[in-house]
Amino acid sequence: MNQGATKSVSQSTIQRTLLRLGLRSRRLVRAPMLTAVHRRRRLEFARQYSSWTSTEWRQVAFSDESRFMLHRTDGRWRIRRETSERNHPATIAGTVQAGGGSIMVWGMFSWHSLGSLIIVEGTMDQYKYASVLADHVHPYMRIVFPQDDGIFQQDNARCHTAASVRAWFEEHQDEFTVLPWPANSPDLNPIEHLWDHLDRVVRAMDPQPRNLAQLATALESAWLNIPENTFRDLCDSLPARLAAVRSAKGYHKCGRSLRDISSDLKYPKSIVAYVIKEVEGER
Repeated sequence: MNQGATKSVSQSTIQRTLLRLGLRSRRLVRAPMLTAVHRRRRLEFARQYSSWTSTEWRQVAFSDESRFMLHRTDGRWRIRRETSERNHPATIAGTVQAGGGSIMVWGMFSWHSLGSLIIVEGTMDQYKYASVLADHVHPYMRIVFPQDDGIFQQDNARCHTAASVRAWFEEHQDEFTVLPWPANSPDLNPIEHLWDHLDRVVRAMDPQPRNLAQLATALESAWLNIPENTFRDLCDSLPARLAAVRSAKGYHKCGRSLRDISSDLKYPKSIVAYVIKEVEGER
């Protein structure tokens, strides 16, 4: 970083100054990368449902799949950012599929209750998903929303949009509706926070699961013990999530942009030069 600067600055001085500016070392957030089309559709979705309050969102059952690793590698990149910049596009790394011993699960929940957590053998396809719909989604929607006013949420994974799956939903359209969902928007789905909760609970277990069967048991136990206030608060967070997307113009939820911060601080081309200026100003 000293390259091109008129004066050399120690690493500790740079770190101290960055901390004073509020640029702490953070893990790089991993999230799907967004194209212009993705951002436009996310913004349209956030605007379309801007009038919905927590009352409407309590009628929605959220669902998703997730994969949990038996032995998770770290592979963490760290960056300097402000607390409010967690989901700024410049501070996000694109995600890729991970390998190794793992378990895929499917789950659903609403403000009213947790649904099932299903261990998926291999990878979810349209045929396995059809069984999940018939054996778990349908009974849940009928019991939790007996007035046929429930709304089911799913993302746009290929197995969710297959012709046979679409036909199944059409057969049951009088019992519940399907919420259109913008692509690449896991940040809008509150179930993502439940996956994080499961991961934290399992990683805190002592001893750790030693095989996939033990991992499956641990995940099922953690799911059944999610506190009611946890998933209810997540459902009630939807209005704020959509407001954040509108504010971010379709990007992942974030605070001030890096460009705005850079302008406010009047960064020169080299951050080292700025650090020198700050340090010399203290003398």
